[in-house]
Amino acid sequence: MEANNSINQIDNHINDDGDQNSFPSHRHQIITYSRKRKHSQSQVITPINSNQVNPLSESSVLGLVLLAHTFSYNIQNLTESLLLEILARLPLKSLFRFKCVCKQWLDLISQPSFSRFYCSRMLTASASSSSIPFRILYRYIYVSKFTDVLDRFRPETYNSSKFSVLFLSTIEEQQQSDQFKVLGVSNGLVLCCLLGPLVYYVCDPVTRQSVTLPRPKDRSTNRHPIFFGEGFVSKVNEDNVLISYTVVRVELLSSPSNYLNLETFSSDTGKWADYKLPCSKPIALLKRGGGPITYKGILHWFVDIHGMVAFDPYRNQKSCRVIQFPDERDIDSEYEYEGLYRLCDETQGKLRFFEVSPEPSSFYCFSMWVLKDYEKGEWCSEFKVTRSDLSSSDPELTSWLMTANFLPLSFNPFDLNIVYLRCEELNCVVSYDIENKSLDVACKPIGVVEDLSWRVVVPFVIPRWPTPVPIPRVPKKAVKGKGAHRRRSYRIYTRF
Repeated sequence: MEANNSINQIDNHINDDGDQNSFPSHRHQIITYSRKRKHSQSQVITPINSNQVNPLSESSVLGLVLLAHTFSYNIQNLTESLLLEILARLPLKSLFRFKCVCKQWLDLISQPSFSRFYCSRMLTASASSSSIPFRILYRYIYVSKFTDVLDRFRPETYNSSKFSVLFLSTIEEQQQSDQFKVLGVSNGLVLCCLLGPLVYYVCDPVTRQSVTLPRPKDRSTNRHPIFFGEGFVSKVNEDNVLISYTVVRVELLSSPSNYLNLETFSSDTGKWADYKLPCSKPIALLKRGGGPITYKGILHWFVDIHGMVAFDPYRNQKSCRVIQFPDERDIDSEYEYEGLYRLCDETQGKLRFFEVSPEPSSFYCFSMWVLKDYEKGEWCSEFKVTRSDLSSSDPELTSWLMTANFLPLSFNPFDLNIVYLRCEELNCVVSYDIENKSLDVACKPIGVVEDLSWRVVVPFVIPRWPTPVPIPRVPKKAVKGKGAHRRRSYRIYTRF
């Protein structure tokens, strides 16, 4: 009974060590992965209602282990529900250390259902503390080595509860020529590239494990195609465990074409493949259109005929389709500003088109449509708002409501009611509440913001759990003389 009381006291001893998103990080190691994978039967864990959301400190669980030895209590006799509640309160760094306590803890922490339960608790904690579990990430990182990029994804970079625009380089670093670009984020993995010479990397920002992709082969003998607009999608299994990813890039043509030329890299095959897909009408990809948007695993690139061209890398690699934008949008400003004042992206299963009027004298200031029928390409108008409808609790912002210039940046992936915009006059990011028609200052950007728009930022959901990077399969090669038995290797970095 005394041991049980002591355990209850430890369970009630809650404190936050401010390290819930960190992960053990030491020196880089090159590791070799075996192709063989062990599959274990997962158990569905139902969250237990609890008002306590802060994680246990590592010392608390160490105390639990010490008490168990002091009172000759077998910690394996703890009920799974109690053990689940204890482990789910641990910071991530501590949690993975405690895999070594015993096999029962190792098995429980390794279950996919535990990771889902752990992440749901973290989201609940964020909601209760009014913290926003995502940031707007500036795409460009000015460092000379990719290992430096991995270091910039340290949890302390985005561990603050305050919303912000993440600049992973200082103003001084942005003057140098070396440059990496964040191309896309999918299910916890990040696709980056080195600009000149072009090298692609896939990494997990939690563990900083990364894979360098092989270079695409130049299949052309008489021309040198230019590829851009890289897209990144991944696939998960029934346990929500990521099992593969695909990188897609499209060819930039000098004139409209009836074909969409693209290249894909699949972690399942470990090689690049090229496609030439017929389009229903001539299209020209927008060079300044930013990266593609992803909706239900389908990639969409902006084209010059007021719409998008869609390609499904997992379910249909033999065709593409063109989807028109809403007819009632401001086509003139779209032409003049090359789509700078529009925002089209997916949020919680909805594909939305948000438009800002570039002229203060325009009757409507904000407008939004939702794609009602994806197969038919039918849009439905959600709202149209005038400047006189707007309000703000910030006195300075209130004085600018009728004349300020707003540029759309990002939707809030966790709140359908919030859209983030840049206010040029006040040099800040504001949040627009759709329901209340109100604008409030969300954060003051730090860094160079002259070009801050949706084209150069990525909605970055703060990672809560490691996502192992699937290792691309090494393609088999035909034997061609001496040395042909050598296989191409993948350089894989991880941090433990």
